[in-house]
Amino acid sequence: MVELQNRIQHVAIYLRKSRNKEGEETEETLKKHRKRLIDIANKNKWDYELFQEVGNSMNDNRPEYQKLLSKLSEGIFDAVLSVNLARVTRDDAETPKFMSLLRQEDILFITDSERIYDLEVQEDWQALKFTGFVNNWEYENIKAQLRKGKKDSAKMGRWSNGVPNYGLVYNRFDRSLEIDQQKADAVKLAFQLVIDGLGVDKVAKELNRLGYKTNRGRYFSGNAITRMIRAEIYKSVIISNRVKGRNLYEGKLRPKDQWIIAENAAPPIIDEETWNMANEALDQRKLLSPRGKQKKHPLSNLIKCGLCGRTHTVSRRRDRNDALAIQPCNKTDPLGKNKCNNRGIKHDTMISLVIEAIHEKHHEISSELIKFEEDTEANDIKQIKINKLQEQINKSKKALNILQIQLEEELINISSFKERRKIRQVELNKLEKELTELLEETKEDALRSKKSFANKLDFFLENWHTIDGADLNHELMSFINKIIWYAPRDSELPPQLKFEWRV
Repeated sequence: MVELQNRIQHVAIYLRKSRNKEGEETEETLKKHRKRLIDIANKNKWDYELFQEVGNSMNDNRPEYQKLLSKLSEGIFDAVLSVNLARVTRDDAETPKFMSLLRQEDILFITDSERIYDLEVQEDWQALKFTGFVNNWEYENIKAQLRKGKKDSAKMGRWSNGVPNYGLVYNRFDRSLEIDQQKADAVKLAFQLVIDGLGVDKVAKELNRLGYKTNRGRYFSGNAITRMIRAEIYKSVIISNRVKGRNLYEGKLRPKDQWIIAENAAPPIIDEETWNMANEALDQRKLLSPRGKQKKHPLSNLIKCGLCGRTHTVSRRRDRNDALAIQPCNKTDPLGKNKCNNRGIKHDTMISLVIEAIHEKHHEISSELIKFEEDTEANDIKQIKINKLQEQINKSKKALNILQIQLEEELINISSFKERRKIRQVELNKLEKELTELLEETKEDALRSKKSFANKLDFFLENWHTIDGADLNHELMSFINKIIWYAPRDSELPPQLKFEWRV
C-alpha cells in the first residue's frame, strides 16, 4: 500500500449526484462527498483536479466525465479518486471501457475508504470488476423502478415525459402542467400561421422575428415548428410509453396498443378543432411539396453548400431554354434576413467536373491496387492513413479542450459551448470509428473493398453517358456521399469542389 501511495502525486477527483429509491440526492450529500475526497487528497499531499457533474447520473452526455476520460488518456493523473466505482460509471458497456483505460494508462483507482486498486494486479482487477457487476445490477433495478413509476404517473394523467413542451411549465408541488402565457401565445400564433398556409420554415422565421426563442434560448427552426404542431399535449392529451429508448432518434416506436394515453391531462393551449386543422394543413403541404414531386436529376441531393451545408437544388431555367442548373444557395438566417451567397453553376458544367473527379479517383484507386501487390507498400499506405487519422483525432481532442478552457474563462457562453462541442464530438467519434476500422482491417479486407469500389467506378465510366435522370443519380450516389461546392459571390478565390466518397 505504501508503495502504491508513493506512486501518486496527481489525482482526478470525480463527483456526481446519484439516484436512489427516494430520488435525487441532496446538494448537502454532494458537498459532504466533495469535502471527504478533498480531505483525503490534502492529507496525502496529492495535487488534485475536481471533475463535478452539474446534471445527474441519468444523463448519458456527462461533460465532466468526457473531460476526465480525455485527460486520463493524456497521462496527466496517477489515480482517480471517487466515492466508489458506481459514482464514476455503472453502465454495462462503459464500466469495462473505463477500467481498461485505467489499466492501459497505469492509473490507480481510489475509493473514499482509501482503498487503492492497481488494475495491473489481477486480484484488484477482479475485485473492482465484481464491484462494477453489483453496481450495474443495482442500476438496472433503479431504472426499472423509475420506469414503473413513470408508467404509473402517466396512467394517472401526471406529466412524466421530462421537460414539458414549449408553452407549458411543470408544477413540482402537485406534479401537473401549467401554461406559460407568453410562450403559449407563440404556440397559438404558430398553429394559426400553419392553418393560413404558411410553411414551417416561414413560421419559424416569423416567431424569431417577433423575438420568441425556444426553451433553450435558441432560434426556432422548421423542424421545431413541425414538432410543435404534431404535439398532442397542446390539446390536453398526454401520450407516454410511445418510444422504447430515450427518443425517436435513439429508440424504437412501440405498437399503439402499448401507448399510455391520458385525456384532459394538461390545460389546453389549442382546441382539438384547431389542432386537427393545423395537422391537416401540414399533411397537405407534404403531399403538395414541389420538392416531393420534383423529378430526380443526375445531381439531385448530391451538391452541398460549402458555406452553410444546405443542399443545392437542381431545376430547369425557363429563361435559358429549360437548361438544368444548380441553383444558388440563398438560405436565409433564422430571422429571414441575410441570405447565403454561395453561387450556382450550370448543371452540365458541374457534371463535367464530377466526371473528371471520378476519373482522377479511379486512377488513384488503380494505383493503390497495384501497390497492394507488395506487402511493404500496402503497409506504408495503411500506416500513412493511420498517422493522418491519429493527427486529426489529436487536433479534435485539442479543440475540445480549448472549448472547455474558453467556457471556463467565460470567453463563450454555455449554449455556444454545447453547440460547438457537439459538432466537435461527432467529428471525433467519426474519426475514432474510422481509425478502429482501419486498425482492424486486414490486407484482404482492404483489397476486397478497393476492388469493389474500383469496379463501381469502371462500370460508371464506361456507361454513364447512356444513363439518364434518376438512374444516373442512383449510380452516382452509390459511390459518392456528397459533393461540397464552395463558390461565394464575394470571394476572389476560384470555386472549389470537395468529394466525400463511399469507400
